[in-house]
Amino acid sequence: MDIISAKYLITMDAPPLMAGAIAVENGEIIDVGSEKDLLARYENALLEEHPHHVLMPGLVNAHTHLEMTLHKNYPYDPVRQMAVDVSFVDWLISCIDYKKQSGPERLRQAVQEGLDAVIESGTTCVGDMGSFEGLPVCLDEVGIRAVIFPEVLSYDSSVAQDLYETAMAMIEKYMDFDSDLIGVGAGPYSPYTLSRNILKIMAQYCRSSNLPLMMHTAESFSEVEFFYNSTGDIATRLFPNIGWGDTLPPAFHKTPVHYLEDIDFLRASPILVGCSQITPADVDRIAASGSKIAWCPRSARYLKEGVPPIAQLLAKNVVLGLGTDGISSVNTLSMWDEMRMALEILKNAQGGEAETVLKMATVGGAKVLGLSDQIGTLTPGKRADYILVDTAHHDDTSNLYAALIHHTKGFHVQKVVVDGKTIKNMN
Repeated sequence: MDIISAKYLITMDAPPLMAGAIAVENGEIIDVGSEKDLLARYENALLEEHPHHVLMPGLVNAHTHLEMTLHKNYPYDPVRQMAVDVSFVDWLISCIDYKKQSGPERLRQAVQEGLDAVIESGTTCVGDMGSFEGLPVCLDEVGIRAVIFPEVLSYDSSVAQDLYETAMAMIEKYMDFDSDLIGVGAGPYSPYTLSRNILKIMAQYCRSSNLPLMMHTAESFSEVEFFYNSTGDIATRLFPNIGWGDTLPPAFHKTPVHYLEDIDFLRASPILVGCSQITPADVDRIAASGSKIAWCPRSARYLKEGVPPIAQLLAKNVVLGLGTDGISSVNTLSMWDEMRMALEILKNAQGGEAETVLKMATVGGAKVLGLSDQIGTLTPGKRADYILVDTAHHDDTSNLYAALIHHTKGFHVQKVVVDGKTIKNMN
């Protein structure tokens, strides 16, 4: 047994503890408490001391696209084009073009670079949406925890059926992959890129198979306009550009979330990515269905999507997690950067607090991905997914959560551990 102690212990299910520690055996957290008490209880344990660090749960990136990491060489690169007024539809077309032009080796390189970036900044679990078939092998090689959502994206019915069957085959293949760290779900891209029937079938499949379901939903005004009137950029520019045909669906006169409720998609309690453009009635629909939300605040700001009504969602007990989205719409895959943006937005708009944001990046993300019984807090019985953050660079302990969010960069994360195994160590 090992006892890992630190200057501060943050479990995310109790107040921070000075001189706190966890006891770990075979990748499981056995006990949590003060260093003194744990040493007294486990006299033969090996002690690993970190007197200038915070010991806390690993960060959970609830939504990302690792295979998009090399999108920085394409138009609308957020690093080089932050001053450009980006159209959501133009951006989406560039993402689709990137996918079409990228072969397996390029996607493998993108995934590997993305994994290096998320691990460097302290992420121990990702919810990844994509179509690169070699993803499980890449994840297994670095030892990170993940839930994979094979992506389905098409509106042309002649193509959609093939893509759906391919995605279902990938799900079956991933379910047979021999790793306790890798789970699988389904990833229809959005309500407007798949037919009503395909969406219903996927939701029914996930319900009957008890699989998580993730989809971008109500992200942009263009999406709202499309579902209400069957007009706007999605109808006039996206569909023709991608070759999805000239036949448009009728005007539904509904919000995207209302549409999903009507086709029974919400009965699968999906993970809805975005939700920047939702109404009070949509909040009620999401809460009643047990759906979860993955919020990517930096991506939403870059694409000018708006801000979800976080306070109202939390008041309705909707589960929220943070995600970085992909490099196509952000300039890093650091959850610390994501938390800083979230805190800035909430303080300006809704009076958010640092603890709320840190929970979204840990236990909230774990709940979104259906893994809260295993990770997200440092609790006896859960798996040993934790990080050690060097706090020698600041002494602001009046609000430890806020200090961590404001000051932490990737190089301050000294150690990253998943299932008891170290995957980053700077000591």
